[in-house]
Parts: sequence; structure tokens; C-alpha cells
Amino acid sequence: MDNKELSNMELSGGTAFYAMLGVLIFMVIACIVCPLAIPGFSKQGYAVPLMAAALGLPFVHFFIFGGMEIVRSRKK
Repeated sequence: MDNKELSNMELSGGTAFYAMLGVLIFMVIACIVCPLAIPGFSKQGYAVPLMAAALGLPFVHFFIFGGMEIVRSRKK
């Protein structure tokens, strides 16, 4: 397998899909499950940073994979 085939296989969309799936699972756990399962979760010191990280991850995902797509399209 040459280098071009390998790069096309890596960036076929499956990687981005599974990364976003992981982000969504983390969001559900941090923003829904933890507040319901842990008594006094909002008063804990780690609650706000955990939820802020969970809500910021989709933007990070967008900029990483979107940026890679922009770079790839400008090379063509």
C-alpha cells in the first residue's frame, strides 16, 4: 500500500465519526449522568470545568477535522 492510499484510508471519515461519537458519549456522561447520579454535583469544584470541557470538545473536534479538510482542499 503506498502513501497516498494510506492517507486516504486514515481520513476516510470513519476516524472523525468515531471521534465525535466519543465526544458525544463524554458529553452525555459529564452533562447528564453525573448531575443525576452524584448528589450535590453542582457544588463540587470539578463540576464546572468538567461540563465546560464537555461542551467545548465539539468545537475542538470541528476545528481539528475541519482544519484538516481545509488544508487538504487547498493542496488540490
